[in-house]
Amino acid sequence: MVFTASIHGRPSFAYPYFSVFAEETGEGSGQGGNLNLSLPESVDGEAYRVALGTVLRWVKRFAPTFLVVCLGLDTAKGDLTSSWSLRAADFEANGRLLGELGLPTLVVQEGGYDIRSLGVNARNFFSGLAQGIGLS
Repeated sequence: MVFTASIHGRPSFAYPYFSVFAEETGEGSGQGGNLNLSLPESVDGEAYRVALGTVLRWVKRFAPTFLVVCLGLDTAKGDLTSSWSLRAADFEANGRLLGELGLPTLVVQEGGYDIRSLGVNARNFFSGLAQGIGLS
């Protein structure tokens, strides 16, 4: 079984407006294999980490062999596609938390657009990930 989790803006204001609702938890043999955490229009690093903590508890219960992270850097303060306000230190803290799972991890960048902080935020995320797994 595959477990997926998503932290995203509520469909009432964020794309895609027609899916990623909390009640979409999987079907058939995949029932319970999906977690959607829809957050409000304004989210800071602390609020995001609370949601990430929920995801991490679910991941630990699922006990996966590996982890695939779809890294949305569009959650950054100043990104034109988002109303959230994560800063470089938040990306580092989130990376550290994911690294502490101790799982082989593949990171794929999903979002993050033409803002000056994109590279800094990505570097901080990977620095935190490395710290979490004990590489630095």
